[in-house]
Amino acid sequence: MCGRYAIKLPRLHRIRAGARANREEARIWREGWQRRYPELCPVVACLPFGIALVMPAVRIMTRDELERFDASGAKPDHDPDPELYEDKPGEWGYLNGRPVVVDYAMRIHMSSDDIDLIDPRVRSISDVMRD
Repeated sequence: MCGRYAIKLPRLHRIRAGARANREEARIWREGWQRRYPELCPVVACLPFGIALVMPAVRIMTRDELERFDASGAKPDHDPDPELYEDKPGEWGYLNGRPVVVDYAMRIHMSSDDIDLIDPRVRSISDVMRD
């Protein structure tokens, strides 16, 4: 973190996949998915080739906080689920007191067979905005 901002850098042993994930999160944000999925943490900037992604700094939820958030019924439950993120520790945080998900490029790490399982109503931004 750098003050008010967090900079996501790909891990050296997974630099290509990490850079692709950074580019994917920037694309999702740029396309406006946050209008339908307001839990997405904003993307401030993405450096060329996805070498770094800049987001507002958040306080990551503890495991207990995530469990309470999940049990409260406040966590979004989308139907159909676009499979953008996982619900696991380290993925959710608080931005100005509001719960946000900070890693939403899960599709990058899915096989083509897994992608085929995603409901066709939520595979692209135009699919999402059609509803």
